[in-house]
Amino acid sequence: MVVDPEDPGLGSVERAAVMRDSYVFYTETSNKVPNFDPTQYPDYRFLADLERCTEGWKWTAFAIVEVEDLFMLREEALRITEPPDPPDEVALPTKHGTRVMRRTKHFPYFGFARLQVDARRAEEVLSAINDETTPGYSGSAIVRGRFRIIVELGSEVREEVCERLQALQAVPGVSEGGVEAALVTGDEYYYRPKKRRVGEPEEAS
Repeated sequence: MVVDPEDPGLGSVERAAVMRDSYVFYTETSNKVPNFDPTQYPDYRFLADLERCTEGWKWTAFAIVEVEDLFMLREEALRITEPPDPPDEVALPTKHGTRVMRRTKHFPYFGFARLQVDARRAEEVLSAINDETTPGYSGSAIVRGRFRIIVELGSEVREEVCERLQALQAVPGVSEGGVEAALVTGDEYYYRPKKRRVGEPEEAS
Protein backbone atom coordinates (compact mmCIF):
# COMPACT_ATOMS: atom_id res chain seq x y z
CA MET A 1 0.00 0.00 0.00
CA VAL A 2 1.30 3.46 -0.89
CA VAL A 3 0.96 5.95 1.98
CA ASP A 4 0.31 9.60 1.09
CA PRO A 5 2.50 11.82 3.34
CA GLU A 6 -0.12 14.59 3.03
CA ASP A 7 -2.87 12.39 4.48
CA PRO A 8 -4.39 14.51 7.29
CA GLY A 9 -4.92 11.37 9.33
CA LEU A 10 -1.19 10.86 9.78
CA GLY A 11 0.56 12.16 12.87
CA SER A 12 3.83 14.08 12.53
CA VAL A 13 6.01 11.05 13.28
CA GLU A 14 4.07 8.84 10.86
CA ARG A 15 4.25 11.53 8.19
CA ALA A 16 8.00 11.87 8.65
CA ALA A 17 8.41 8.12 8.33
CA VAL A 18 7.08 8.18 4.77
CA MET A 19 8.87 11.38 3.73
CA ARG A 20 12.39 11.31 2.35
CA ASP A 21 14.25 13.60 4.74
CA SER A 22 18.00 13.91 4.46
CA TYR A 23 20.14 15.91 6.88
CA VAL A 24 22.87 17.80 5.03
CA PHE A 25 25.90 19.46 6.65
CA TYR A 26 28.17 22.06 5.01
CA THR A 27 31.59 23.29 6.15
CA GLU A 28 33.13 25.45 3.44
CA THR A 29 30.90 28.50 3.47
CA SER A 30 28.59 30.30 5.86
CA ASN A 31 25.97 32.98 5.25
CA LYS A 32 24.06 30.69 2.90
CA VAL A 33 20.56 31.84 3.81
CA PRO A 34 20.52 35.45 2.50
CA ASN A 35 21.15 34.37 -1.10
CA PHE A 36 19.03 31.22 -0.94
CA ASP A 37 16.09 31.27 -3.37
CA PRO A 38 13.48 28.72 -2.25
CA THR A 39 11.63 28.90 -5.58
CA GLN A 40 14.73 27.39 -7.21
CA TYR A 41 15.11 24.63 -4.64
CA PRO A 42 11.67 23.26 -3.73
CA ASP A 43 13.12 20.12 -2.13
CA TYR A 44 14.61 22.15 0.74
CA ARG A 45 12.40 22.20 3.82
CA PHE A 46 14.96 23.92 6.04
CA LEU A 47 18.28 25.77 5.76
CA ALA A 48 20.21 27.64 8.45
CA ASP A 49 23.63 29.08 9.16
CA LEU A 50 25.21 27.80 12.37
CA GLU A 51 27.46 28.89 15.20
CA ARG A 52 29.12 26.17 17.23
CA CYS A 53 28.24 25.47 20.86
CA THR A 54 30.88 22.77 21.40
CA GLU A 55 34.47 22.29 20.31
CA GLY A 56 33.62 19.29 18.14
CA TRP A 57 31.21 21.13 15.84
CA LYS A 58 32.76 22.15 12.51
CA TRP A 59 29.76 22.69 10.21
CA THR A 60 28.76 26.18 9.10
CA ALA A 61 25.32 25.37 7.70
CA PHE A 62 22.66 22.67 7.97
CA ALA A 63 19.77 21.74 5.69
CA ILE A 64 16.89 19.29 5.65
CA VAL A 65 16.20 18.18 2.10
CA GLU A 66 13.34 16.04 0.82
CA VAL A 67 14.31 14.11 -2.28
CA GLU A 68 12.49 11.35 -4.13
CA ASP A 69 15.71 9.83 -5.40
CA LEU A 70 18.70 9.70 -3.02
CA PHE A 71 21.02 9.53 -6.02
CA MET A 72 19.99 13.14 -6.72
CA LEU A 73 20.72 14.38 -3.21
CA ARG A 74 24.33 15.43 -3.72
CA GLU A 75 23.48 17.31 -6.92
CA GLU A 76 20.58 19.07 -5.19
CA ALA A 77 22.64 19.94 -2.10
CA LEU A 78 25.51 21.21 -4.27
CA ARG A 79 23.49 23.83 -6.11
CA ILE A 80 22.46 26.24 -3.36
CA THR A 81 25.57 28.43 -3.46
CA GLU A 82 27.55 30.16 -6.15
CA PRO A 83 30.20 28.94 -6.62
CA PRO A 84 28.82 25.50 -5.72
CA ASP A 85 29.68 24.25 -2.24
CA PRO A 86 29.44 20.46 -1.97
CA PRO A 87 27.89 19.04 1.19
CA ASP A 88 30.47 17.78 3.64
CA GLU A 89 28.24 15.13 5.14
CA VAL A 90 24.77 13.60 4.84
CA ALA A 91 22.80 11.57 7.40
CA LEU A 92 19.53 9.73 6.84
CA PRO A 93 16.95 9.20 9.62
CA THR A 94 15.98 5.62 10.35
CA LYS A 95 13.72 6.18 13.36
CA HIS A 96 12.20 9.39 14.72
CA GLY A 97 11.70 10.31 18.35
CA THR A 98 8.40 11.52 19.79
CA ARG A 99 8.78 14.75 17.82
CA VAL A 100 10.19 15.32 14.35
CA MET A 101 12.74 18.05 13.71
CA ARG A 102 11.35 21.09 11.90
CA ARG A 103 7.84 19.66 11.83
CA THR A 104 6.34 19.91 15.28
CA LYS A 105 7.31 22.16 18.22
CA HIS A 106 9.20 25.39 17.48
CA PHE A 107 11.09 27.96 19.56
CA PRO A 108 12.34 31.45 18.59
CA TYR A 109 15.94 30.33 19.24
CA PHE A 110 17.08 26.78 18.51
CA GLY A 111 19.94 24.55 17.52
CA PHE A 112 21.00 20.99 16.84
CA ALA A 113 23.20 18.34 18.42
CA ARG A 114 24.82 15.27 16.91
CA LEU A 115 25.23 12.47 19.43
CA GLN A 116 27.55 9.50 19.57
CA VAL A 117 26.15 6.80 21.83
CA ASP A 118 27.45 3.66 23.48
CA ALA A 119 27.10 0.42 21.55
CA ARG A 120 23.56 -0.95 21.35
CA ARG A 121 22.09 2.01 23.30
CA ALA A 122 20.71 4.17 20.49
CA GLU A 123 17.07 3.19 21.11
CA GLU A 124 17.49 3.82 24.83
CA VAL A 125 18.97 7.28 24.24
CA LEU A 126 16.32 8.21 21.69
CA SER A 127 13.57 7.26 24.15
CA ALA A 128 15.22 9.15 27.00
CA ILE A 129 15.15 12.49 25.13
CA ASN A 130 11.59 13.79 25.13
CA ASP A 131 9.24 16.56 26.31
CA GLU A 132 9.22 15.34 29.91
CA THR A 133 12.98 14.94 30.36
CA THR A 134 14.56 17.50 28.06
CA PRO A 135 13.87 21.26 28.23
CA GLY A 136 13.30 22.73 24.78
CA TYR A 137 12.87 19.37 23.07
CA SER A 138 11.69 19.85 19.47
CA GLY A 139 12.63 16.64 17.68
CA SER A 140 15.12 13.83 17.27
CA ALA A 141 16.03 10.82 15.16
CA ILE A 142 18.37 7.86 15.00
CA VAL A 143 20.34 8.25 11.78
CA ARG A 144 22.51 6.36 9.37
CA GLY A 145 25.69 8.42 9.14
CA ARG A 146 28.90 9.31 10.99
CA PHE A 147 26.98 9.91 14.20
CA ARG A 148 24.05 8.06 15.78
CA ILE A 149 21.34 10.52 16.88
CA ILE A 150 20.41 14.09 15.96
CA VAL A 151 18.40 16.32 18.30
CA GLU A 152 16.76 19.74 17.92
CA LEU A 153 16.37 21.84 21.09
CA GLY A 154 15.14 25.40 21.52
CA SER A 155 14.35 28.16 23.97
CA GLU A 156 12.70 31.55 24.30
CA VAL A 157 16.15 32.83 25.35
CA ARG A 158 19.14 32.62 23.01
CA GLU A 159 21.68 32.01 25.77
CA GLU A 160 19.87 28.88 26.96
CA VAL A 161 20.09 26.99 23.69
CA CYS A 162 23.74 25.97 23.87
CA GLU A 163 23.39 25.10 27.56
CA ARG A 164 20.48 22.78 26.77
CA LEU A 165 22.31 21.14 23.89
CA GLN A 166 25.48 20.62 25.94
CA ALA A 167 23.39 19.09 28.76
CA LEU A 168 22.61 16.14 26.48
CA GLN A 169 26.01 14.80 27.56
CA ALA A 170 24.33 13.76 30.82
CA VAL A 171 21.82 11.45 29.10
CA PRO A 172 22.68 7.83 30.02
CA GLY A 173 24.09 6.07 26.98
CA VAL A 174 25.60 9.16 25.32
CA SER A 175 29.30 8.47 24.82
CA GLU A 176 31.85 10.49 26.76
CA GLY A 177 32.55 13.61 24.70
CA GLY A 178 29.82 12.45 22.34
CA VAL A 179 27.94 15.74 21.89
CA GLU A 180 28.60 18.09 18.96
CA ALA A 181 26.22 21.05 18.97
CA ALA A 182 25.47 24.34 17.23
CA LEU A 183 23.06 27.27 17.43
CA VAL A 184 21.13 28.68 14.46
CA THR A 185 22.67 32.09 13.85
CA GLY A 186 22.49 35.07 11.50
CA ASP A 187 19.45 37.27 10.96
CA GLU A 188 17.24 34.68 9.30
CA TYR A 189 16.79 31.04 8.38
CA TYR A 190 14.63 29.26 5.81
CA TYR A 191 11.78 27.04 6.91
CA ARG A 192 9.33 26.20 4.18
CA PRO A 193 7.59 28.13 2.74
CA LYS A 194 9.62 31.27 3.56
CA LYS A 195 12.59 32.84 5.26
CA ARG A 196 12.02 33.69 8.91
CA ARG A 197 13.70 35.93 11.45
CA VAL A 198 15.91 34.32 14.08
CA GLY A 199 14.47 35.05 17.51
CA GLU A 200 10.87 35.60 16.39
CA PRO A 201 8.02 33.13 16.78
CA GLU A 202 7.54 31.40 13.44
CA GLU A 203 3.88 32.40 13.35
CA ALA A 204 4.90 36.07 13.43
CA SER A 205 7.55 35.86 10.71
